[in-house]
Amino acid sequence: MKIPKNKQHIMFGGVFVLANKLQLAADKRVHGLSTKQWFLLRNLSDLSADPPPTITMLARETDTSRQNVSKMLEVLQRRGYVELRDSTEDHRSQSVVLTMQGRQILRLTAQESVPFFTELFSGISDEECGAAAGVIVKLIDNLNKMQGDMT
Repeated sequence: MKIPKNKQHIMFGGVFVLANKLQLAADKRVHGLSTKQWFLLRNLSDLSADPPPTITMLARETDTSRQNVSKMLEVLQRRGYVELRDSTEDHRSQSVVLTMQGRQILRLTAQESVPFFTELFSGISDEECGAAAGVIVKLIDNLNKMQGDMT
């Protein structure tokens, strides 16, 4: 990749390159779940289970389309990691419940990912990581505002 001189262009294009490379590397190094499946389960495990979140809530939480979340959940349900149930709150919706098997695969994935994260963040100081994290959060906030202005 030719590195542009403009730092904003580096960040803009770099996000796409980074996302692709990160997904490819993580999917090959950590077994059992794809990066996107892990992200979905991780977010599900962080949400309140009483009442269980709906597919729509999970899509909103992960900033993913409901259709993409539904497709991933079908695969995860076949593997026994989640259960889809009729929502007690809204009978037109389905709730998503993380199963014991789902919790186990998250724990296993967390253990397997330690060497990956160690290698990925090698040579990056806590200060650099903090600065990058701050920039990412600001970019997400700016994009959320831009999306709000579009509606």
